[in-house]
Amino acid sequence: MNRGFAIFLIVLVGGGLFGWREYEMRLRERLHQDFLQQKVTQEREKKDQIEQLKSLEDVEKTKFKVQVQHDSRPETNTYAMILDATGSFDPDQGDRIRYNWKQVSGNQIRLRPNSSSGIVSFEGTPGEYTFELTVLDNYGASTTITKIVKIEDEPNQAPIVDLEIRQGKGNN
Repeated sequence: MNRGFAIFLIVLVGGGLFGWREYEMRLRERLHQDFLQQKVTQEREKKDQIEQLKSLEDVEKTKFKVQVQHDSRPETNTYAMILDATGSFDPDQGDRIRYNWKQVSGNQIRLRPNSSSGIVSFEGTPGEYTFELTVLDNYGASTTITKIVKIEDEPNQAPIVDLEIRQGKGNN
């Protein structure tokens, strides 16, 4: 009976070891699969971030940027801008075109002379202004574009301190 029990224990321990190795291999395989899945997900997220940054870069490149000139007068922080669409045309010769300007975002401004002129201007303070221009022909066909104008703050540097210390006589 002891011999049978010993064989039973050997078979049981051997089966347990075999089962443990099988469990360990499956666990390693699952961990490896999880690692690969995580790596793929990270790569996809990285690619998405790069695409978003490129998209933002493309938008940034299309902005027309100007900077208020430094004039040593802090109260003057406006910049005159001109938006000119008079180069627009209709490929169907003879068709007349009309303009319709619309401010989509930014500090409220007034387009001069009016929003249906081919050339408009405005006085803007630092910030971003988004405009939508629709050009229509007399048949009702139209094209609409959006442009962003960015007026940057007036450049200003901090004063430079030049301090000398020397021995004086009396009160000087």
